[in-house]
Amino acid sequence: MKSVRALVALALILHPPAAVAAPDWFPHSNMMTIGVYYYPEAWPESQWARDMANMKGMGMEFVHMGEFAWAFMEPEEGNFQFDWLEKNVALASQAGLKVVLCTPSATPPIWLTRKHPEILMVDAAGRRMNHGGRQQADWSSPVYREYVNKIDAALANRFGHDPRVWGWQIDNELSHYEKEFSYSPAATVKFRAFLREKYGTIGRFNTDWGTAFWSMVFQNFDQIEIPNQLDHPALPNPHAQLDFNRWFAREAADYLRMQATTLRRNGATGQWITTNYMAMYPNVDPTLSTKDLDLFTWTHYPVHGDLFPENGPLGFRLGSGAVQSFMHDFMRPINGISGLMELQPGQVNWGAINPWPQPGAIHMWILRAFGAGARIVCTYRYRQPAFGNEQYHKGLVETDGVTPSPGGREFSEAAADMVKLRAQYRPDAKEPAAHAKRRTAFLINFDNRWDIEIHKQTTRWDTQAHWMKYYRALKSMMAPVDVVTEDRDLSQYPFVVAPAYQLADAALIAKWTAYARNGGHLVLTARTGQKDRRGHFPETLWAQQIYPLIGARIPIYDLLPGNIEGHVTADGVRHTWGSWADVLEPEPGTTTLATYADQFYAGKAAAVTRKLGKGTVTYIGVDTLTGDLELALLRKVYAATAPASLKPDFLVDWRDGFWVATNFTSTPQPIPARPTTQLLIGTRTVPPGGVAVWQE
Repeated sequence: MKSVRALVALALILHPPAAVAAPDWFPHSNMMTIGVYYYPEAWPESQWARDMANMKGMGMEFVHMGEFAWAFMEPEEGNFQFDWLEKNVALASQAGLKVVLCTPSATPPIWLTRKHPEILMVDAAGRRMNHGGRQQADWSSPVYREYVNKIDAALANRFGHDPRVWGWQIDNELSHYEKEFSYSPAATVKFRAFLREKYGTIGRFNTDWGTAFWSMVFQNFDQIEIPNQLDHPALPNPHAQLDFNRWFAREAADYLRMQATTLRRNGATGQWITTNYMAMYPNVDPTLSTKDLDLFTWTHYPVHGDLFPENGPLGFRLGSGAVQSFMHDFMRPINGISGLMELQPGQVNWGAINPWPQPGAIHMWILRAFGAGARIVCTYRYRQPAFGNEQYHKGLVETDGVTPSPGGREFSEAAADMVKLRAQYRPDAKEPAAHAKRRTAFLINFDNRWDIEIHKQTTRWDTQAHWMKYYRALKSMMAPVDVVTEDRDLSQYPFVVAPAYQLADAALIAKWTAYARNGGHLVLTARTGQKDRRGHFPETLWAQQIYPLIGARIPIYDLLPGNIEGHVTADGVRHTWGSWADVLEPEPGTTTLATYADQFYAGKAAAVTRKLGKGTVTYIGVDTLTGDLELALLRKVYAATAPASLKPDFLVDWRDGFWVATNFTSTPQPIPARPTTQLLIGTRTVPPGGVAVWQE
């Protein structure tokens, strides 16, 4: 028999209260607020007041606490100990800092994991996780959820009405378990329930999963297991993998919804709620939590040993400007309130190689967040740990606990910049008309990304890299970009770019068609329209569902092995490709923009464009190695808007009346401003890792 508490918890999940709209959380005049993580449970109580005062002295405006402290909040079952946290909330307030508290669900205490080992996740090899890390508990376990609800309710009862507490973060980096997925009995039960609800009958399920192939037919839903590569001699059913990805994203969103509901029902109605997603991580879909979260934040560590060669020889110290900016442009449009909840303050400990960031780069990352519309930036962490798994992870202060680190000094510089810029804030600032004319919707679909990863067809294909070629091109033209999903109203955007949109249906194609007919400019790319929403090929010619839209046929596509390069020409310029080439046959009235220069289809079209009603449709069927062709063709599409010609990864955005330039390239870059413009921050030529801010 279910307990009353369990029934109440279920009712809250089924009927959660709506997120509370409170614009005064993030007043526009403040523009962006900067803060820092702190772990008081790891330091002597005698140092707490000193540390809070030092944070304020470094320019921080809020402190973030509690995310990994369950063992200190509830050292024994039902024995909630919040006095130490209360002291830190008081000390923060006395120092002039707002407080962000966290639910501690990422780190269950030992008494819980030993009493209920069934709450622990199970990895692909069937091993149940043990105590001694983090994110080892299973979101799908009803027992675990009950304990999470208890600690969340206790926290909200204690701090939910506390005006010193600004907001809440749920869990930590809820993009994956520490071992990616859980294959536990609890997860399996919920996956089966998802399939029952989605398909209704086992017959429809078998049809959509294509179980006639290899005699994989199921007789009932209880026979279904989570697709697991280690369990199969060949690849698991691709439709099973796609549905598992869909379920996992929804399960993560449901877990967030449960915690947000518990916080609000127990007092946290006047405080905002967020979680910190992982940058570019494909396993969860933040848009599923639009009604549950007030603020959309994410984690970003730009420098961790990757080379980022597109940014030049300093790329490994600067990070990827495209990835950072793309994530801002994705998080911001979800509900208009977004930011970085976890930003690198210096060297980290978890990369294969952990280099020092370029001097100035940390300051640049913060100002990039500002230029991209972030309302909040928080760094992980204030103090470098003296012990534990992250000893080599830098903080805002050195290991003595007081001396500002190089990254700490750059955070202080950015905090001082915000004070300066707030004094120049103009509430009536209007976006320049020329800038607005280039506004672009960049369409992404998580199902597409999952389905492509299941059937990449070539090891040379990289969906994220494909996206970035188009995104970097857009930003080099100074196009303001919103990365959105297809349910959005596209009519407000002069341009729509939908890269590698593999799964499509008649409704989406009709929406795209109407968008172009009404004057919009639509850009589609390789791998678009091959399948229906189930991941099946329609019984038509290859990708035929998009032929009337693009004004061309796609009789074949090609892939090149190893390091073999193919070539394509446009306007007399030769470009190289290797991963994907849709070979196009344009219909009458469709213009060829690029042609293949070799292989057996030399002379065939690689990219085409056509007028459709008042607008245009452009199809770019080849994925080049460098993205130079994609940039050249986009410049044609945007020609009437007088696009800028910035070097890719020299990023310039307009926000609240300010132009903000950040240089992720390895060479100095001139700002696109009038000669008479007076700069508020920086110089007219921006060095690598540098920033310039001005008003016009």
